Amino acid sequence: MHVKTDAADVRIRKNGCDIRELYPWQGVVAPPWNSTLCSIRPTESSTPHGHATDETFIFVSGQGHLRVGTEHRPITPGDVVYIPHGTDHQVTNTSETDPLTFVSIYWLQPVAPAEDA
Repeated sequence: MHVKTDAADVRIRKNGCDIRELYPWQGVVAPPWNSTLCSIRPTESSTPHGHATDETFIFVSGQGHLRVGTEHRPITPGDVVYIPHGTDHQVTNTSETDPLTFVSIYWLQPVAPAEDA
């Protein structure tokens, strides 16, 4: 059994979020995806951004608002959202007191083999 404890893990600040890296987990496993536990502080938003990876958010606690491309929607715990690569997105915490927490799982799509000409 391998265990990462919340208290022992380092947090970084990136894209307007407080981030705890979950995977890759050095010395344990190298899955075909990465994941982080993200927290957005009360009344703050993540930095609008897009990237080469596809991404899924699993919202765990708090309340907020999500923009993916031109789509907007409120989000609550239990919501799961898929974000295609290259799509600009932003998460906003609408609470004045509680953090908005979600798991981000992201991966590169496999490159399709070139067809013979």
